[in-house]
Amino acid sequence: MNTDEYENGGRALYADFAEAVAAILQAAVAEHNDLRLQNIQHRAKEVDSLRAKLVKAEAAADAAIGDIAKDVSGCRLIFYTNGDVHRFGQSGILRENFTVDYDRSKIHYPDSKEDGAEFFISENWVVTLSDARCALPEYRRFARLRCEIQVQTVLDHAWAEMAHDTIYKPMTDVGFGAAKVEAMRKRLRKVMQEFLQPAGYAFDKIASDYAQLRDGKAMFDSDALGVIRACTDRNSLDDAVEKFSNYVLPNYDDYIAAAPEIIDTLSDAVIRAPAMPDVPHKSYFGEYPGIKSGAVIAKISRILESGYLLHASPERMLDALIAMRGAAATEDEREPIDDLTRHFAKHDRRTWQQVGPGLQRLLVDRIAGLEDAAFVAAAPSAAVMLREALSSTVTGTSWQAESVTLHTGSVAVTEDLKAMRRDALHQLERLHSLLGKDAAREDVRHAMLAAGDTPNNAGYTDLLGEVIMDDLAHVVGFFTAVVPDLGLEARRQLEVDLHHKFYAYHALPPGMADKPELVAAQGRLVDAITACRAVLESDPDFDRYRLLVGHDSVTPIMWAKPRIHYEAAAKERSAGIDALVASVDAASANEWLARLERFVETRSEDMATFLGLQEFIKKLAAAQPDILLDWIPRLSDRLANWLPGMLHGLSDAGHGAAVNPWIETWVAEDKYLSSIAWYLQFAEAFRFDLLATITAKGRAAEDDHILHNVAVAAARQSTKHPDGLFDAIFLPAVQSLSSRGLFGWVGGMFNWDQLGLLKGLSAEQVEPLLALIIDVPRLGTNGEALLAVIAHEHVQAVIDLIGRRFLHERETGDFRYEDLPHALHYLRTPLAAAPVEIVAAARRWFDADPSFSEFRGGRLIAQLFPNLEHPLYPLLYSQIEESREGIDFVLSVLRAFEGEKFLHPLLRAIVGFLPAEDELLRIVDIVIDSSGVLVGEYGSVEAQEARKALVAEWETDENEAVRAFATSFVKSADNQLAMERRRADRSFALRKIAYEE
Repeated sequence: MNTDEYENGGRALYADFAEAVAAILQAAVAEHNDLRLQNIQHRAKEVDSLRAKLVKAEAAADAAIGDIAKDVSGCRLIFYTNGDVHRFGQSGILRENFTVDYDRSKIHYPDSKEDGAEFFISENWVVTLSDARCALPEYRRFARLRCEIQVQTVLDHAWAEMAHDTIYKPMTDVGFGAAKVEAMRKRLRKVMQEFLQPAGYAFDKIASDYAQLRDGKAMFDSDALGVIRACTDRNSLDDAVEKFSNYVLPNYDDYIAAAPEIIDTLSDAVIRAPAMPDVPHKSYFGEYPGIKSGAVIAKISRILESGYLLHASPERMLDALIAMRGAAATEDEREPIDDLTRHFAKHDRRTWQQVGPGLQRLLVDRIAGLEDAAFVAAAPSAAVMLREALSSTVTGTSWQAESVTLHTGSVAVTEDLKAMRRDALHQLERLHSLLGKDAAREDVRHAMLAAGDTPNNAGYTDLLGEVIMDDLAHVVGFFTAVVPDLGLEARRQLEVDLHHKFYAYHALPPGMADKPELVAAQGRLVDAITACRAVLESDPDFDRYRLLVGHDSVTPIMWAKPRIHYEAAAKERSAGIDALVASVDAASANEWLARLERFVETRSEDMATFLGLQEFIKKLAAAQPDILLDWIPRLSDRLANWLPGMLHGLSDAGHGAAVNPWIETWVAEDKYLSSIAWYLQFAEAFRFDLLATITAKGRAAEDDHILHNVAVAAARQSTKHPDGLFDAIFLPAVQSLSSRGLFGWVGGMFNWDQLGLLKGLSAEQVEPLLALIIDVPRLGTNGEALLAVIAHEHVQAVIDLIGRRFLHERETGDFRYEDLPHALHYLRTPLAAAPVEIVAAARRWFDADPSFSEFRGGRLIAQLFPNLEHPLYPLLYSQIEESREGIDFVLSVLRAFEGEKFLHPLLRAIVGFLPAEDELLRIVDIVIDSSGVLVGEYGSVEAQEARKALVAEWETDENEAVRAFATSFVKSADNQLAMERRRADRSFALRKIAYEE
């Protein structure tokens, strides 16, 4: 249709079309309760306006108007707020009812960084009716007609209407009125920037707050707390708690009055959560584990920690914390409760500004009122609270829209503070006397030591320094009194703690050393520490114990020279062990054996705890082998764990012949098999036959500890004794372990590349080992290191294993299974040396399952060749030349690279090979649009600007298809940039309003 045809009847057709589009939109919007439409306008363009547009476009008089003007038919949707516009875009109304011409659509949003940018804000979508609608008789005449749908807010519409008649179509001519038009343009810009945009954001915030209040009121009216109490499974409880937190809790008019009931309800939910049934989540993709108790408890703890509830009802919160902690059964459940307890009891800046140490005074008094039995039951929570009461640091946080400020200061010394600290210490002393176990009392002693901590990162007064040192001296005096009741390990740990405090206070800093009161307090503290040391050292067994047990034990030189000299301390400790060895003789041998049996009752997961004992045993074996030989038949099961050190010491001392009969007897009697296997991993006189026998016995008994040590021994001895260890010892042992889902052998206690076990294996030997690794849930760095050793000689086998792990993950659907480590380290070198095999395997995996290729073969290639290093580029290019399927595969690989600049040559080539409408061009868009980590509110805007600039360089390509793609991409990028700027501006403005409130 040309302009003459438009004037003679065509305009009526376009007017009817605009009216039809408006009716469709009106009906569609009405189905969405959250879209508040103020008005819909529609029109067909005036003939004179259309002619002017064609002239401006330098179009021929008989040109088809639809090809030149996209807004011949127009419809304007006017919503109340930016949120309404956003929700309309997310609703899918346009896509469901029309075919959108994205190339001709335009998003108008100013880049405020540009001087002179116009502030016309509108989403202008060019649409045609869908084929299904055009098939209907009432719409058939509108087929292929285009309509521009403008989507605006009321304020943007008002600005646009004013601008349309002033700066868009000014009554000026060359040489007339230009200055005045420019002044109006600046004034309009100012109106939008300073008034209309801020007003729009304010309306948006008001509308959002009202919607939240409306939803919250509905929940409040339906007894939101009752809903939480009625939940019988954790999934529903998690949902109910989340909704209450978001919609109800912020809207209480008097949340302090409501706090007791809220705290009771939420704490009851924490107590009930562990016993609730596990209910899986069901979805289209299958079943997933339901919410765990630890996750629910962590969420409720965060809600209780909020500014609404934390200190709204301190007495009720204290009772709730004790009850919740008492019901928690696992560390995942206890940890968030303990964190909440610390946060509740700490010296908070805002609370201090109002009541000073009043909260801590209340907590100490409430704890003091507990009966003994209740106090013991509440011990974990009470110790945390009392420890925080003794802290000298006041902390707080203040938030603004763009920043968070952390505040740190010190408590102010008053008589009330000193009395509260003394009472807190008395309660801890009381609790220490009520508890029977050293482990529980250790937590109490650590809490008491908090009295000696100075403020974190803050200056403090001389008076506070004096109070801290006197309180710490009091604590040390209490320790002195209870030393006789403590076990050896508790005494050793106490001495370590004392030394730390001595190190901190043995010399005052220059600014305090000339203050008589502080010098006197320091003297009292040092005297108290000296007295406690004297009591500790009065027990000769304690001196022996700290030499043999504990990696951080204190030696005399560490007291004489408080600055820790580790080498000197180690030499002193070694000399002390020499003296102990020299003190052992036939007369004291039985006493020493009994003593060692007592010493090894200490439990520790840290192997360094008993390094001193190992040194003692080794030296004793060299100096007094007969004593050790006499001990060996009488060892307890616990002390037998140190049998390897005894055997090594005796062997090194030349008594291997005396040891061997014992070992053979123990193996025959199935005794100490695990310890013997551990010994054999370092034995100079290695016995293959013994290790093979132990392996067979371990497999028959399915003793996992024995088999693990057997596997480690085979690995360690493989360099010196390579024959048969893999086939006869290592592989059978790890096969037995793996059959029970135990894969600790993958890590072992060694570096795989320094051993001979996996080197020189045949393909037949490698295959059963790799078959075991398919089931390893997480390879980790140790598993990767194992595979790297094999890959140096059997790279294709390892590549095939990786493919089998990909397949295993897909078949099992276990979300906890990690097919490959997140970042490769050991495997990178051997696999990167086989690029042809890697690309071929990735292509096979793609052909078998294209849907996850980006996360499998693509991710592997991206890790091995992070910059598409040679020869990856030609290998991938050959796939592009081969077929469309090859292009599809290459795109799946490139998606793993997060849109890096070096991908663009390949992407250009792909665009040049594909026809204009190929759907794979959409994947090219996706690859280009990929991003790594985005920083800040405007990170996505900056990333899109960079992508647009890169693709703009394609517009000079010699290939017409590449140029056309680039032009389309740049135009689309402009629209995306406008939408991203609008989103970022809105998000930032709403956050700023929220923090200002």
